[in-house]
Amino acid sequence: MSRVVIELNDLALQAGSEAGLLAASPGFALLRGKEVLLGAKAEAQHRLYPTSSYDKFWHELNMEPLPARGRIRHHADLAYSHLLAIAGEAEIDGEVILAVPGHFSREQLGLLLGIAGQCPFQVAGMIDSALAASADAGTWDELVHIALHLHQILLTRLRRNGGEMVVDKVVPAPQLGRQQLLEALLRIANDAFIRQCRFNPQHEAASEQQLYSLLADWLETGDGRQENLRMELDAGTMTHRAKLPGDQLLTALTKPWRSLRASLVPLLESPATSILLDHRLAHFPGVRAAVEGLGPLHITRPGAVIENALRHGDQITAGEGVRRIRSLALDEASEATGHRDTPAMPTHVLFRNRALPVDDLPLVSQANGSAGASLALDIPGPAATLGRIVLRQSRVLLDCGDSEFRLNDAPVTGSQPLRLGDRVRFPQVADELLLIEVSDGQRT
Repeated sequence: MSRVVIELNDLALQAGSEAGLLAASPGFALLRGKEVLLGAKAEAQHRLYPTSSYDKFWHELNMEPLPARGRIRHHADLAYSHLLAIAGEAEIDGEVILAVPGHFSREQLGLLLGIAGQCPFQVAGMIDSALAASADAGTWDELVHIALHLHQILLTRLRRNGGEMVVDKVVPAPQLGRQQLLEALLRIANDAFIRQCRFNPQHEAASEQQLYSLLADWLETGDGRQENLRMELDAGTMTHRAKLPGDQLLTALTKPWRSLRASLVPLLESPATSILLDHRLAHFPGVRAAVEGLGPLHITRPGAVIENALRHGDQITAGEGVRRIRSLALDEASEATGHRDTPAMPTHVLFRNRALPVDDLPLVSQANGSAGASLALDIPGPAATLGRIVLRQSRVLLDCGDSEFRLNDAPVTGSQPLRLGDRVRFPQVADELLLIEVSDGQRT
């Protein structure tokens, strides 16, 4: 098997290679007798068996004894079981690069390498996850990456230093993780059921688990917009329905977003500092509005950590031993020394069976017409220029400013790099743009 990257974010550990995503598993474990359930199966019973469920074994990776007795003695044993399960699912048996969160201490990194040493793969290198996520974020001198984890938000400031980009500072924002944000939404959702149909989901573990799973799925598939949430729960022979107005959802998250903003502002020493928001966090209502205005805002590409770690794999694995890489040579420097390893670059956009070159392609509403090399989209409303696809310094970028579009089904704004095979859509538009490569003999 080709080289594999495992991203250690307990929100969902992901393993991927050049073939794509191989496995994904959230950081949950359930111990029931001799049985150990991991990942999504454990999360699906998280509220049914709270005293036997664990979701902090990556966040607090250590060897402190667990209350339960048996072959699972501590968090390190759970982490090992989780890694082993992912390796089995993804059929990993060769070289692996680990993308690790910036808050891991040296002791935790040493423990991680010890755990991984017992797995059927060989750790060839480690890289800071925020550094990997930011490696294709466009042109910037200073950037703050905001990553969502299960029990914290992790803010990482990166700076350009000569021909490198360097991790400058890491600041955890505790109690702002996905579980705490979900808990805030669970409270108002539970109150909505009590008010609207006199049903309390938290009186029964089964209905509480249903509500937890409903909200978790909604956040996973949502786009962060302020919309009403319609909920439906089954309890025996009864079905209970309730509605949560969008403004109540925003109110529930007002305090967390205020805390996030307070943690972020001290890291923005320059008004030109860019903000790179985790695409998973961008699904939460109100978060983009909370950080907008503090600096140019961008959303991470789904899969960016794995793709960029693979692209810079030779840098990450160079030298003796395994250490966490916290600086990377920029692409310009890599090209100058002839060591850049990049996938094929798109040359055209395929739209309605027509291939248009990416050199400088304006995206306009249908009302603007389709004269010249513009790409006209059927969007209701007044004529408008939505953005443009451009080729800059051997990179293809989609720049839409404050307009929102969907890149590979994830909501994003601002300037985003495009790769071969990427799919782009705009709200209210059924058509899809596909990034393709046209050989020299077929170019238009």
